[in-house]
Amino acid sequence: MPRRTTILALARSIDPLRAEAYAGRLSGALPPGSEASEIGILLAAAYPALGPAIEAAPGLVKTIAAEGYHAPRSRAEQLSRLRARLPDLSDTTAVMRELRVTAKRERMRIALREALPTSLGGADVDVTARELSALAEATIEIALEEAKLAVSKRFGPPLTGSGEKGRFVVLGMGKLGGDELNPGSDVDLLYFYDTDDSATPSEGGAKITLFDFWTRVAKRLTATLEEVTEDGFVWRVDLRLRPEGRSGPLVNSLAAAERYYEAFGRLWERAALLRARPVAGDRGFGDEV
Repeated sequence: MPRRTTILALARSIDPLRAEAYAGRLSGALPPGSEASEIGILLAAAYPALGPAIEAAPGLVKTIAAEGYHAPRSRAEQLSRLRARLPDLSDTTAVMRELRVTAKRERMRIALREALPTSLGGADVDVTARELSALAEATIEIALEEAKLAVSKRFGPPLTGSGEKGRFVVLGMGKLGGDELNPGSDVDLLYFYDTDDSATPSEGGAKITLFDFWTRVAKRLTATLEEVTEDGFVWRVDLRLRPEGRSGPLVNSLAAAERYYEAFGRLWERAALLRARPVAGDRGFGDEV
């Protein structure tokens, strides 16, 4: 475990003036000499953009110090932690807030690991990129589960013509697809569902197709991730790699996507799919895609 004085010394070696300034600014919220204080000073010195966020929410740094930061966190661990904090996904306000707070805190923790030498619990950029990607996958999964729950509550479950539940997957593209996210990355996503053969869920007698159902889910999922609230946003979402780009539908059935790529897909679009992988939703269906 790193000595706290070593963390402070590292902060001073990176930017002595900023380290000194934040030692004063954080002293009221984080006891001087505490591990949380020195982590906050190091983060502010190493990453100037984090300084205001640490001042605004010093409790995030306290949590990092209390929970530890020396080991990487996998997708499964991030997902487990989020589920423990969000036992009721029907509480939309709680979901919106927790996803944003978790994303902000975890970005700080991962940044701390990148700033520290490996001998003190740090990690190189390849490891931190994988950690950020795992964080993205877990937060997208929770946002998707909340969206499906909300839309199903209104319209009923998305049943296919055979009476089975419809399947939906989120594919990660670009840096997310390659496990190469950095703190400033957008998440490039594609949304696919399995079939248009629909038992047509209804609302007050009005029919809704599976395409409409999954479009509502996709819109809600995207808004949950990128809407800016007082707690910030989770991720900026880029959907431009979908079939037909900006002018195309948010969601595509597997058959519709296959028709598009066979008839109209350009070489670069097909090449981009080489980095695609399932990051949320039905992973078995994602493997089929």
